[in-house]
Amino acid sequence: MLNVILKPHRSSLRAGAAEPQKVYAMLKLIPQAEVAQARPPLALALVIDTSGSMREFADQERARQEVAQQGLQGSPDTSDGERSRSVDLKLPTKLDQAIEAAHRLLDDDRLSADDQVTIIRFDDDAETLLPLSPLSNKEAARQAVDSLRKHSGGTHMGKGMRCAQEQLRPLATHVAKRALLLTDGKAFDDEECLALAPRFSEANTPIIAIGIGPEYNDELMRGLADRTGGRPYHLQQMDQLREILDVEVGASVREVVTDLQASLATVRDVKLESLTRVYPSLAEITLEDQPHRLGNIPAGDYTVFVLEFTVSGLNRPPSRARIARVGLSGHAPGLGRQDELEPQDLFIEFTTDEAAVAQVDPEVLGYVQQKNVDNMIQQAVRQATVDAGQARRTLQAAAGMTQRLGNRPVTQMLENALEELNRSGTISAGTRKTVALGGRTKTMKPGGTQAMEGAPSEEEIRRLTGA
Repeated sequence: MLNVILKPHRSSLRAGAAEPQKVYAMLKLIPQAEVAQARPPLALALVIDTSGSMREFADQERARQEVAQQGLQGSPDTSDGERSRSVDLKLPTKLDQAIEAAHRLLDDDRLSADDQVTIIRFDDDAETLLPLSPLSNKEAARQAVDSLRKHSGGTHMGKGMRCAQEQLRPLATHVAKRALLLTDGKAFDDEECLALAPRFSEANTPIIAIGIGPEYNDELMRGLADRTGGRPYHLQQMDQLREILDVEVGASVREVVTDLQASLATVRDVKLESLTRVYPSLAEITLEDQPHRLGNIPAGDYTVFVLEFTVSGLNRPPSRARIARVGLSGHAPGLGRQDELEPQDLFIEFTTDEAAVAQVDPEVLGYVQQKNVDNMIQQAVRQATVDAGQARRTLQAAAGMTQRLGNRPVTQMLENALEELNRSGTISAGTRKTVALGGRTKTMKPGGTQAMEGAPSEEEIRRLTGA
């Protein structure tokens, strides 16, 4: 089902040392050719914010220019409890563009007539506008999307999440599923939203958390994505939504191994500290459950996880020892089967040779550094509101690391944040969200990628899967 590599960032640790030593292990996976050619059925939940603020113009700067040019005064209006003045301009609203993007998704030729979709709206309340239905019933789906315009109110996102969970619950965990959650405002029910996340995780349903503009809670959206194995996105402009939905549909139809779980056992005095998906996007995997839920694995590319271990109290003589064992099991629903893979052992050489201890694997270290960059970015975002100088130093260090890794998109993002910080002495809410969420979807392969025995070549992968 899967080709697997498990290897540490360093193959040797100091012998006779009782102090803690770190080991980072790369778990690198790719579906075998037979599995890569048979994709499972797909179910999508579109969960869309219809609160009053979604009726604001998508391009606020253009709207301000037209108001000034025409000398419009506007009429009193109340949206999400906030008093403002509204004007009548022939410009698309955020909701207009969300509806347009949803229609484009329904027409995506990568989706089949047997794939399923449910349409849900939330504001003060929530409602399933289209129960989970096959895409062959496209006219009903179109009508449900168009009816999003009929609603308005506040931002009770948890109610929308409950509707999505109820619609997807009857499906087996091995079915490829996604909840596409779109909002532009601060939810009134953050705690309820986070409490619902484990249910999505247990049902193998990643939440693709898409936030628009400067108002929404990016920590909440990042948390929902992390806890379900999804991805968070920040939209500075609504026209970016088409691209994101296009990316997510492409990822969804390539997920040929589903509900992958890892059973992990360590020897005495070895502790698993963290488990992180680092490629093709970054998400922390919860350690509360055993086996650990790794989610779905797409064809056409590697999926890479980093396991962080602390080895302590092992005052070992020079020897080779196994410190951990990883067992993997998952579904290949396109082939109608469930597989349990042969366990993978992680061995370490305990030695007195300092030169051997100093040697590191550049590929593994490259993935570890991307995880560390994200930690630095999150730290800088927190620092920006209280200590601009420290935030600047942290961002500079993170930018230097991404530059060495060759991750130009993230380097540019960090340089833009630094320029704003140097110019204004702070970072705007929009830039903070761009930095905090942007790097989690822009990880990359480091140099030195190792070929897998029996795995198809990169060219064969693209030919087999259309990636």
